[in-house]
Amino acid sequence: MKALSFHQPRAEQVIRGEKSVDIRTWQVRYRGPLVVHASGKRRDGRCLALGFDPDALDYGALIGTVELSAITPLDEAAYEALRDRHLLDGPFPGEPCYAWHLANPRRFAHPIPYRGRRRLFEVQLVGQDSILPSVGRGSTRPPVTHSPQHRAPYRVTPPPEPDPERPFVLYTIPDADGGYRVALYQWLTRNGEREKQAPGAMWGIELGGDPLRAVADHLLSALRASGHKATDLARAAGRDRPFYLDEPTGVRLALILLAVKPLARHDRIEAIGRGVQAMGDEEAYYWFSKCSAGPEARRAQKALRVLLAGE
Repeated sequence: MKALSFHQPRAEQVIRGEKSVDIRTWQVRYRGPLVVHASGKRRDGRCLALGFDPDALDYGALIGTVELSAITPLDEAAYEALRDRHLLDGPFPGEPCYAWHLANPRRFAHPIPYRGRRRLFEVQLVGQDSILPSVGRGSTRPPVTHSPQHRAPYRVTPPPEPDPERPFVLYTIPDADGGYRVALYQWLTRNGEREKQAPGAMWGIELGGDPLRAVADHLLSALRASGHKATDLARAAGRDRPFYLDEPTGVRLALILLAVKPLARHDRIEAIGRGVQAMGDEEAYYWFSKCSAGPEARRAQKALRVLLAGE
């Protein structure tokens, strides 16, 4: 499949659908799908000037696809007429100048580390069929993406039937000492829609021991918020039927589990739980997208711990 590299934050603008024309000094005969590659070179000042946090962007990775629908030559008048689509703030660069028209942006479910090349280059996407809808103009909720390091198989056979209205699912898993762990999973998406059949693997995290006991109140609150009885948890260890959670509830619980998993101090664990529950929905979705996605997920989890509970 053909791919084209963009510096950040232009790659992010393309995959959000904000930038639908790219200006190049060269053209090709090819028309069709393009993989969007985010260059590994950072331009932090440019990102900040355009309103992007440079640490929140992907670098050196394939991040999604677009359709290259046309390439048209530009003069100064045509360049100015397309300014709200190419988003460049500089003057007409002179000829040769071509507008690459891009449509139907789709974000991969997780970025794929990849070294880019100049001009068009070939990539092979083995098994990369999970993509998310782009975040267009006017949207404030970032896409919820997923990292391969958090994909985990179901711990029961057969897996449950997906519930599109409650995309998070919570299992209790017996431990050898008579206690239990919890495993929280989330359905993957395909082409912007929930899977109609349960996939074999999906985003997931497990937690047990002292950290789980320290967040028990938040676990019970999540169950109640999704219509379950808190008393069901005590009888649930090892049952095949899971607890389904709605997305906002699942996002908050996932954030808490991700952040507290490596901790031992109860005061820090409690502070994180309180801090996550106090977040607004957009803030919670933002942190979940950073803490569950890509090679920077662990760094984001640490930043969240520092933010809510100090060193």
